Amino acid sequence: MGNKAPCCGGRDVSSGFRGKVLVTGATGLLGRQVMRVFQERGWKVRGLAFSRATEALVKCDLLDVSQLAYQFKDFCPGIVIHCAAERRPDKLESDKDYAIRINADVVRNVGNLAKEYQAWLIYLSTNYVFDGKQAPYDEDATPCPINVYGESKLAGERAVAEVHPGAAILRVPLLYGPIEKLEETSVTGLLDTVVAGYAKLDNWQERFPTNTEDLALVIEAFCTIQCRTPGHGSFGGIFHWQANERHTKYSMGMAIAEITGLDTTHITPVDSAPAPGSAPRPQFERMLCKRLESILTSNGFQPDKFRSDFKTCLARHLQPFLGQTKVQPEEGQITSAVPVKS
Repeated sequence: MGNKAPCCGGRDVSSGFRGKVLVTGATGLLGRQVMRVFQERGWKVRGLAFSRATEALVKCDLLDVSQLAYQFKDFCPGIVIHCAAERRPDKLESDKDYAIRINADVVRNVGNLAKEYQAWLIYLSTNYVFDGKQAPYDEDATPCPINVYGESKLAGERAVAEVHPGAAILRVPLLYGPIEKLEETSVTGLLDTVVAGYAKLDNWQERFPTNTEDLALVIEAFCTIQCRTPGHGSFGGIFHWQANERHTKYSMGMAIAEITGLDTTHITPVDSAPAPGSAPRPQFERMLCKRLESILTSNGFQPDKFRSDFKTCLARHLQPFLGQTKVQPEEGQITSAVPVKS
């Protein structure tokens, strides 16, 4: 399959050029931040995308293994960061075949190629591999997914572990960050709900929303450490990363109301479990991140520097969508900014 590339493209990360990094899902919420951070820090990066590929990215259908194999042969990456996935549980719950194809079969192909080209792989997985009954979860906790999305991501984890044991499996929680549209994340999507009027928001499922800007920095630091480690391949297996602020949809909605200046009395918490009908969710989601925190700390990084304040970051990410048009208030509400539709 052509020349194989040693880890980090055969380059010392202490030099100005840090090596070649292949990023899948480069137009996604996390992929965009990974591309930005790695480019800013001197890596040679190739981003793969499909339906939203731009001139700066390479169009590649990950479901076509021949197209994927060509990207490895042509670019010879030293590191592969697999961000691409279908991450909407409700969309996948009724289509398990597609879930397995996109979240497991593709991952197996990426893992096989990364192994063949001697590239270190980071596979982004999810806290939804757990059922929420034994939280908090450390890296050695036994997975037990309760929806198709979690099952498909766990299948991806097992495929990676089988074909590329030296790869890192990085589980992350609900993500938010710089967005192209409000509905890109379930966090920012709450703005429409909060502005629309009286809202009943789930206060049952806990979340630990994590900023993609922070996560991209963690991934870049992890890659730097990997490439500095003699022999490379020292960091295979399961890793966790998440922010430490606990939230629910209700508390996130309250934060959004405060950011936009809306009266919070129109937001009501719903403390009972959601009614059946959508993909089931685990109630408790906290993951322990000790393994990655230890690696970062022992290599001179401060893990808490990668955990930004939720409300501050959320306000910044929502700002482009806030205009100065006033809401028509119900009695008891105050006027405020409303989202601007693009």
